[in-house]
Amino acid sequence: MTALFTKGGASGLREAERPPANLLFMLALSLFLSIVSIYGAQASVFEQARMTLLDRFAPVLNVFSVPVRFVGNTFSSVGDVFTAMEENERLREENEQLRIWMHQSMALEQRLAEYEAILEPKTVEAKRYIPAQVIAENGGPFSRALVLSAGTKDGIRSGNAVVDGAGLIGHVVSAGKNASRVLLLTDANSHIPVYIEAVDTEGLLSGTAERTAEIKQFAGRPKGALEVGMRIVTSGTGGALPRGLPVGEIVRLTEDGVEVGLYASDQGAHLVRVVDYTFPDPSLIPDEGDELDIEGAGEAAAALETAAANG
Repeated sequence: MTALFTKGGASGLREAERPPANLLFMLALSLFLSIVSIYGAQASVFEQARMTLLDRFAPVLNVFSVPVRFVGNTFSSVGDVFTAMEENERLREENEQLRIWMHQSMALEQRLAEYEAILEPKTVEAKRYIPAQVIAENGGPFSRALVLSAGTKDGIRSGNAVVDGAGLIGHVVSAGKNASRVLLLTDANSHIPVYIEAVDTEGLLSGTAERTAEIKQFAGRPKGALEVGMRIVTSGTGGALPRGLPVGEIVRLTEDGVEVGLYASDQGAHLVRVVDYTFPDPSLIPDEGDELDIEGAGEAAAALETAAANG
């Protein structure tokens, strides 16, 4: 009995001496919070000290940063200088090339003036430009046409060329007193003689009714291979339009001709110019069947020379 009592009593004492788990947790949490607060206080002290030192040494740092910025700006400026030197060299080469072209152009212009002084050609000049507003599209029997807000009272007549800022857009096919109708180059009924400058060849530009135009008929064999990008202007053949109006350029070679990209866009056109050209008097131009009296002209010239010598 005594042994049993003694054993049970020792076990009870040991259980009484063991601390509860909640107490251990609370002690650990208190220790952790104490460490955190001490570290935070130290961190705050360190931060304040760091800011104090920064405030004290800010002027010194500013002084030392000046040469650093100067060196950095110097290197940047040196890089800009080299870039500017390369750009200047490129511009110098371009200016030299432009100067060469300018001298060549001036020489050709002078030579052309000398030839014109000798030949005295009768050039076709624009008499006047008549501004007109587009008031309707697809007017009349044509699928690709424009109606303008100007007519005969403004000086417009049938056959006048119609241009915009890029080039020829069409020509007047009928003119009333207050309005006129323009047949566009893209209409299937449009056929105008044109000239391909690079190969010295004339052809007939026809519309396709699909906002494009093409050349399938040529006046003779082209003097060279047709290529994309070749410039096309009016030829002046037939006397309907003057020679040299910009039309477009070759954009595609086809089996039976070329497709032409027009300079002027008839889509969304609002304001155009009708050009009235002054052509030579047809009565002064001899017909193909007429024979020129060259012998009589020679005799008249000889008589004038004799009279001048005797005078």
